[in-house]
Amino acid sequence: MKERFEYIDSIKGFAIFLMVMGHVIAWNYTDYKTVCIYDFKQLPNIKLGGLVWQIIYSFHMPLFFMVSGFLSYKIYDWQNFFPFLKKKISRLFIPWLCTIWIVYVLRGAIGYWFLLCLFELSILGFLMMVVMERINRKRRLLFDIVFILMIYAIFRFSCVTTWKILGIDLGRFVGALIPFGMGVLLRKYKSLFHVFIEQSWFYTIAILSFFILFISRYFEDLGIIPLYCVKLGGYLLPLLGSLIVFYTFSHGIYMRMRSVLSYLGRHSLPIYILHIAFVIQLPQVGSFILQQNAITSVTIQILYATVLTIFSISLSLVVYKIIVMSSWLKRLFFGE
Repeated sequence: MKERFEYIDSIKGFAIFLMVMGHVIAWNYTDYKTVCIYDFKQLPNIKLGGLVWQIIYSFHMPLFFMVSGFLSYKIYDWQNFFPFLKKKISRLFIPWLCTIWIVYVLRGAIGYWFLLCLFELSILGFLMMVVMERINRKRRLLFDIVFILMIYAIFRFSCVTTWKILGIDLGRFVGALIPFGMGVLLRKYKSLFHVFIEQSWFYTIAILSFFILFISRYFEDLGIIPLYCVKLGGYLLPLLGSLIVFYTFSHGIYMRMRSVLSYLGRHSLPIYILHIAFVIQLPQVGSFILQQNAITSVTIQILYATVLTIFSISLSLVVYKIIVMSSWLKRLFFGE
């Protein structure tokens, strides 16, 4: 069990590194939406400028939610609800309330949506797990899959996705329900874990499928790909990317980086909260990258973004160590 959670921490560390790197890439363009958000009419150099960002954003946040679902699974009873709720309020909701002003001051927007989203998903996940244990006592995988999809459909096609208070999007958790549910199922069913995480043949298929689905997004506007395939790919791409990462780290492929990534994973919350203050923004660098040829552009972007990501994460951890010297700030900001 200890080894399993070690590689889960490594996955969290990898995911938080990608998240910071994605912000570094985007914020070093004058207008990141014109570069990072794919448009068929973009010039080739602009498309390449957003390639790395698009790869990262195709799965890195779903990966977080899949890990969260994996770690959340437990056989609960209704009597556990209020202790569970109290814990999640302390760990997620209070830190969100106490830190959203950081993004507002630095970016002029209410941020840290992940904390609020994970809080909502945790509560919903608890209720779903209790119900699944009650009505699916024989533990049939197909039954749980259908149940999760039904819950998703109810929220997806209702007005929940439009709920807002003071400009805060309350329905964003709906989009994260599928990867979260996948994480729950991976932990609950050893047979599913065996096929998706332990079998090399599935790993190979997942990589090929991810590559094909990712590339196919560049041909959507040509009209040669049916709309239903495009929508299906939108669901499969983040799941495949997340499963590929699960397999990679569970098999120790990046063993040399495990200790570093595990450390980042154990401190993913403070990195998530604090990194925004330390991302260096130099739009001139972004403009320079866009002027290069294909190989040079991608190479420079990866190297530059990696260096700035390490810098931002390092400063975040230093500031975290200072903040946690105060027990009450430690509890309010990080739920510890």
